[in-house]
Amino acid sequence: MNMKGIKNIMAVALMGVATLCFTACADDATIFGGSLHPDNPNPQQTTQADFDGVLNKIYGNLALTGLTGPHGSSDLPSDIDEGMSVFMRVVWYANELSSDEALCAWLTDAGIPEFNRGTWGDNHALLRGLYYRCMFGITLANFFLDNAPESLEDYTHKVAEVRFMRALYYYYLMDMFGNPPFITHVSAEAPVQATRLEVFNFIESEVKDIIGEGEGSNVLAAAKSVKYGRADVVAGYMLLMRMYLNAEVYTGKARWEDARNYAEKAINSGYSLSTAGKNGYTGYQLLFMGDNDTNGAQNEIVFPVLFDGELTQSWGGVFLCAGAVNADDIAAYPTGITSNWGGIRTKKYFIQKWFPNNDAPSGTPADLIEAAGDDRCLFMTQGHEMEIENEDKFQEGYGYVKFLNTHADGSETHNAEHTDYDFPLFRLAEAYLTYAEADARLNGGQVSGKGLGYIKDLRNRAHANSNISVFSLSDVEDEWSREFGFEGRRRVDMIRFGNFTGVRRIWIGGTAAGGTLSDYRSIFPLPSSDLVANDNLVQNPGY
Repeated sequence: MNMKGIKNIMAVALMGVATLCFTACADDATIFGGSLHPDNPNPQQTTQADFDGVLNKIYGNLALTGLTGPHGSSDLPSDIDEGMSVFMRVVWYANELSSDEALCAWLTDAGIPEFNRGTWGDNHALLRGLYYRCMFGITLANFFLDNAPESLEDYTHKVAEVRFMRALYYYYLMDMFGNPPFITHVSAEAPVQATRLEVFNFIESEVKDIIGEGEGSNVLAAAKSVKYGRADVVAGYMLLMRMYLNAEVYTGKARWEDARNYAEKAINSGYSLSTAGKNGYTGYQLLFMGDNDTNGAQNEIVFPVLFDGELTQSWGGVFLCAGAVNADDIAAYPTGITSNWGGIRTKKYFIQKWFPNNDAPSGTPADLIEAAGDDRCLFMTQGHEMEIENEDKFQEGYGYVKFLNTHADGSETHNAEHTDYDFPLFRLAEAYLTYAEADARLNGGQVSGKGLGYIKDLRNRAHANSNISVFSLSDVEDEWSREFGFEGRRRVDMIRFGNFTGVRRIWIGGTAAGGTLSDYRSIFPLPSSDLVANDNLVQNPGY
């Protein structure tokens, strides 16, 4: 991206609004019962915006990249690789490859080696994709909020949802880039730069307002009262909860009591853990399968990123399934997809959460679950080695086969090359662990009372040992990894626990022996392209 910078993003966003040609997302398009398939999408012949279409586009921006799927007619300028700008995919890369959980063998893909090695800079291809993907979503939201008429059906809830989505995009910008450009209306003016604290305060105010704790009249719908895929009030609780849990990182002031309070609101909201297995799959596995919108997991998934192998295709859904296996792996443990890219595997620190003595047996995920006594131990060790001596050799490092395209009810997958599972961006288990951690922070480093009960609930669901009376903060950190491994959040947890920088990990610096990350790498750099385009922006320290 050149001098046009964020103005170019705005122009592209508004062109997408005008055309409403959203053919890649028929599934998302029907969330509101509308159609986004006009016979003639010529913007010169489109005179009125379809605001339900705009709302679909704001949601769809989490999963899709353009007007056709899985690629083509990108939302973003052509110098940003479309497949590498899928929101969920770039969030995952940034939070997992930089952490102690994952390493990727695709060294010819722009940006992957730098994530593996901790050497990213201000021209990093994937970070640029993430940054502009968030800004695109914010621009769409601003357009909706500036222009949607009050005559729009269910106007108050839809406005609240758009405010939630804008807050969510700003949350990711704040978390990852620290001090992003900030704008709340469509404008030709270059956005000003906000501090992390200012963005935090904005998100807090917005979300409190739309969950009914402010003075506004636009509130999110009650728990589970809107169609699956739309944000309800519990999504608001969980965004606040997540932000408060990390508030000391973001603002310098801990908010443990607030984190615990909003976690309890989510827990008591009517959602429930996915505990009952089906057809040989555990309740935990159902959360990450191709029919997780209907197999019972939807009772735990508060806010998903929607994918469908036939109707909602992008390279942001398939990579977590196809990327974690090769042909030998899926022959031994079918994943419900023919693609087997063989790139993403685990660092030894992750499997040591279950096998601290490095004694994991050779086998499939079913074998590892039995050996560990934990349904979350979904490793493929057969045909793999634990140690990673070669960065580009997939068989070095264990696979983690968590996401499956198979359907627990035995029905056919929708497409053999693309995935049906929805990515659970917020699920109820996060509230359980948030409550437990906040409780420990407030009680001298030990989980107590109700918090310990929530830990036991999660471990019972996983059929892991729950006969525990003492659970420390370090135990909580490990439990975050066991429960949420490969779900695109590990970097955030490591930063909060003080283990992201200054701790030696393999391949940091580009060698198998590894190295440590400097403190400034806890946040990512603003793209140099936007610094050139916007004189209001100052680069983050260290870059």
